[in-house]
Amino acid sequence: MKIVHPAALILALALLPSHAAEPAANSASIRQEHGDNVAVIRGETGIAVMNGETVELKDRIVYVNGRSFGTVPRDCEIKNVVSGEKRTLYVDGKIRERLAGK
Repeated sequence: MKIVHPAALILALALLPSHAAEPAANSASIRQEHGDNVAVIRGETGIAVMNGETVELKDRIVYVNGRSFGTVPRDCEIKNVVSGEKRTLYVDGKIRERLAGK
């Protein structure tokens, strides 16, 4: 595995739901895209730690540093883009805001 940023660390969990007929393909990766650092989680579960920020997909809920960003569809793509001080979370290509009060 190639880590593209010295401060980047990636952890991936491959948990299979007991109700699935076929195993879900879970993956997590970190890369650079147009000068931005990008953490991507695909599937139903995973964790990505990049630049001190933790993005976790667990039980169909996405969390950033322990704060909920709401439920997500099964087998989705979570993308956390860090560009300088700006951070943007995407779920299946759409920007996701943190839930109020969470």
